[in-house]
Amino acid sequence: MTNIDTVNALLTAINFDRFGEIEALHNPDVTFASFIGPILHDSVTVADWHTTFLREYADCNYADLEYVDEGNRVGVRATIEAKGYTWRPFTQRVIESFVVEGRGVATRYLYGMLRDLELDKPATKAMEDAAEYPGGSPAATKKAVEAFLTAIQCGEFDHDATAALFDDKAILIDMVYGNATGMNNIVEATRALPAPLFGTPRVTNMLCGPKDALVEVAIDPSRPRQAYWVRVVEGKIRVIESYWMLRELGIKLTEAERHKRVIIPPI
Repeated sequence: MTNIDTVNALLTAINFDRFGEIEALHNPDVTFASFIGPILHDSVTVADWHTTFLREYADCNYADLEYVDEGNRVGVRATIEAKGYTWRPFTQRVIESFVVEGRGVATRYLYGMLRDLELDKPATKAMEDAAEYPGGSPAATKKAVEAFLTAIQCGEFDHDATAALFDDKAILIDMVYGNATGMNNIVEATRALPAPLFGTPRVTNMLCGPKDALVEVAIDPSRPRQAYWVRVVEGKIRVIESYWMLRELGIKLTEAERHKRVIIPPI
């Protein structure tokens, strides 16, 4: 079984509410952080967490799966389809980052956007372009992503060289702090993100594939904070999707008490 197979087995178990399998697919001393929180440190607690999660996300289904992997690390970008406390369907885009050791998940981070994302026409076109691209080389993806990270983390950077690695209509999708179009606006928006008084955002993990990259950023490595899913077309950045540990930002997503389904007999 490959690492991606292990991750897929876990996502399937979540989709079908198989709590015993969910527990078994996590190592006993697993570390799991989610956008709902809190950070968990054992497989039994993780399985219990999913009992609550799958009650709030009824009929949960991971769709539109995309992967990047390297060594024992796997990154998954997905759209969760579920039903809220009123049983009305909703969608939520998520990124999951996994470290697989042996036959189970040793570390797992779940980042999210706000629910029911609706893209405008430029963002939709950018996503379509990225989806249609068959893929290039991980090296080209890494070069473009590293240029982006240098631009947002350094006071001075080679503007012309960085601009050459961005598509003219590159777009940042951030449902919390706002979208931006064009390299200059993207760099300005990411540099302006609020941060705690102490500490500096640092890259804690980066996985690069032929057309996509997962980048995780944190101030304290033990408290994951943000992740980017970067889409590269012909060596140039086309779309940057920003995902958050929403609980770290003070965004509460706990549902109200679920409405009970009742059978109304005929009169």
